[in-house]
Amino acid sequence: MSALCRLVWSHTYRYFTLLMLMLTCTLGQAHESSTAYLNIAIDDADSATNIMYDATYELSLRDLALLVDIDPNKDSQVSWAEVKSQTPLIEQLITAKVKLENAAQTCQTANFSPLAINSRGGFNYLYTNFAVSCEQPIDNLDYQILAGIDANHRLILMQADSDAPLQVLTVGQSPLGSEADAGWMATATNFLKSGIHHLLIGLDHLLFLFVLLIPAVYIRKQKQLVAVANPKAALLEVFWIATSFTLAHSITLSLAALQIVSIPARFIESVIALSIAFAALNNLVPMLRVRAVYLAFFFGLIHGFGFANVLVDLPLATSARVLALLSFNIGIELGQLVFIAVVFPIALLLRHTQFYKWGIFYIGSLIGILVALWWFFERAF
Repeated sequence: MSALCRLVWSHTYRYFTLLMLMLTCTLGQAHESSTAYLNIAIDDADSATNIMYDATYELSLRDLALLVDIDPNKDSQVSWAEVKSQTPLIEQLITAKVKLENAAQTCQTANFSPLAINSRGGFNYLYTNFAVSCEQPIDNLDYQILAGIDANHRLILMQADSDAPLQVLTVGQSPLGSEADAGWMATATNFLKSGIHHLLIGLDHLLFLFVLLIPAVYIRKQKQLVAVANPKAALLEVFWIATSFTLAHSITLSLAALQIVSIPARFIESVIALSIAFAALNNLVPMLRVRAVYLAFFFGLIHGFGFANVLVDLPLATSARVLALLSFNIGIELGQLVFIAVVFPIALLLRHTQFYKWGIFYIGSLIGILVALWWFFERAF
């Protein structure tokens, strides 16, 4: 083997080893889809010196528990009294981590109303209302809730008193939409980006794709794994897996996002974890004598409800919701194609090696089972 070939193989092995380590490290990091809500409106009570805004912020209690100790007696049951007792810390958290800004300064947060609890998607949410005072109109948001803790976290931002588009934001600095940004193109672009990001940081969806893709370069003959001789056959199998998964999750994503069908988020997230465990176990011990494309379709129906969590509670008109749904779905597919384009060529290159057979297929599937079962117990209980 030439020096160049040895170098290519060396880097390829390292890449897949790193990939397996990353999958292992997700064991303690997985978290159900996490969404907060911020609504901003100019207050009717005008001020002689500053612009006054009225803001409402909603954060799920399970996310709040990662930031503030709202279960001091450690009985795994969060009561309203326990949440209320932490009011000063919660107000400090929001003041420090949810900063509305303009070009000149950070605006001042004050006058918190009494905390409340409401329900969204089957989860309890903390509801807070507060005032924001600015010398100039706000044009930026510095959002740091769950920074470094949950990469899946999303903020749904609405500016209720303007025609600025609804925004789906991640942690960090984000310019606020203006009326000039309104229109179908802004909505489509916003949700297209959100769909790509949602897929690429959705560890459960990526792990599911991974356990479906790794057997695509094999065929079973007399209970033995044999590497496919024709790469086109493996490529065609991956094409049908991706198409099947896309078709299935598009169906249920549409049903859920248009609020035609509603299933509790906790149940869906738990079943998604089980679907990953089953698909990985089926790699090791084939229980269903069906092609992966059928598994991809069946479990894709479940994953579609998981994708829809970002869209279900959005305050959008039907036409805007359909556009957001279409753009978000296209974004998911683009993210999926990126993942396949990275993983599959290397799987094809390594399919004849013992490293791939034992290190990726067998050990990778086993790790997939363990991670998915951890997620299931974490989500269900």
